[in-house]
Amino acid sequence: MFDVLSRENSWIAPKLSEQDILKATAEARKINERVALLTFITIEAYIDLLLVEIIDPEDKIFNVSRFTFHEGLSWSTEIEEQFERKCLKSEYPLRFCSADFDHIYKYYSELHPQWHLKRYYTHEMRLLDHIHHCMTQNTIKELLYKSGVDELAVRAPEAHEINLLATNPSEIYDHVPMRVIRAVNTEYGAELLANKEYREYLKQLNSQYPDIFKDPLNDAQCEYLLRLKKGNLTNPEIYRLFLSKKAKLTNIWIHAQFLRFMYSETAQKTLNERAKALVKVDPFYAAYLPKLDSSKISELLHYLTTYRKDLDKDIRRSNRKRDYKWQERYDGYVIRYPQTINDFCKESIYMSNCLMTYLEAYIENDTTIMFLRREDNIYEPFITIEIYDQEVTQAYHRFNTECSEEEWRWIREFCFRHDINCDF
Repeated sequence: MFDVLSRENSWIAPKLSEQDILKATAEARKINERVALLTFITIEAYIDLLLVEIIDPEDKIFNVSRFTFHEGLSWSTEIEEQFERKCLKSEYPLRFCSADFDHIYKYYSELHPQWHLKRYYTHEMRLLDHIHHCMTQNTIKELLYKSGVDELAVRAPEAHEINLLATNPSEIYDHVPMRVIRAVNTEYGAELLANKEYREYLKQLNSQYPDIFKDPLNDAQCEYLLRLKKGNLTNPEIYRLFLSKKAKLTNIWIHAQFLRFMYSETAQKTLNERAKALVKVDPFYAAYLPKLDSSKISELLHYLTTYRKDLDKDIRRSNRKRDYKWQERYDGYVIRYPQTINDFCKESIYMSNCLMTYLEAYIENDTTIMFLRREDNIYEPFITIEIYDQEVTQAYHRFNTECSEEEWRWIREFCFRHDINCDF
């Protein structure tokens, strides 16, 4: 917790009744998936909530955490870390009533207009974090939230060598100008501000080329500035390259799109040499490299070398939100989700289809891709299936060849077992 003050609590939260806990867990018992439920015990005067994490839906194993928000009540470091981990950065999908957050926002923004609360429609838990730090007072997060830079506030615990006694955001980050701080209020902007060397870099850029920060930058633009800095370029080179790509980066809002932008920047003269790295990742690619064009090789390099760990993590996180019962071994076939970015790439290359264009949608859980394999040859791609909105939308062999009637029969039976629509 970013707090150097010693605090004594002037208010103590009342004990919870057994009925409050039973009420919160009763709803959880109706749910058969790993999610976390948010239940507000009270909202006005102070906020008291229970977070029920469904650890095991079948055996009904729950983990219940309580978070109370009240002026004069300071959290321990342990509770701060729990709130950070379970609410702000939860691996479980959070379920709650949006009307409760509307109520909280209306009540506390009218009661405390000086807090400058925001509704945070896509990140509701930030409203609670904002309120908590305004109630705690004199924390780094309070300064950042009140200044309207919520992305930086959420990631403040990751920053290094910052001024914990600061009275404004500029002082927090070694006097980086406020216009720059507001301009880089993104995930990768937070990474730039988290490092002392990068803060000096931002100050120099602003001094030499202030037009870079005249408008708010998106995440792709901030990441590109970070990449240019890591490339050991001079500031004039960085300015020239950034200015030439700024317009293209303006329309990039998903990280996977940024990766594709970077693929197009890869120099052709180094591609063939770098392509050898793909064979080190998986010998499978050796037979296919001579048949692939430069854009495909470039794409594979960035997926499987530069961003392999990040994308593997994204896919695992995405899969945790899916129904694991869909993965099964039955009647001569095995069906499963892709587990890594290499799974995705191998399937796409072998099947010669457009699977890679579905990567962003898969990671964002907008659609689901499944691999159907023959049980006697589980390592060779066989049929790729897409399930969108609980309905099979397509299923093809290599080169988009149609499935046989026998294969469709197996797919339809699979769908029947899992309440998936299949009109083929």
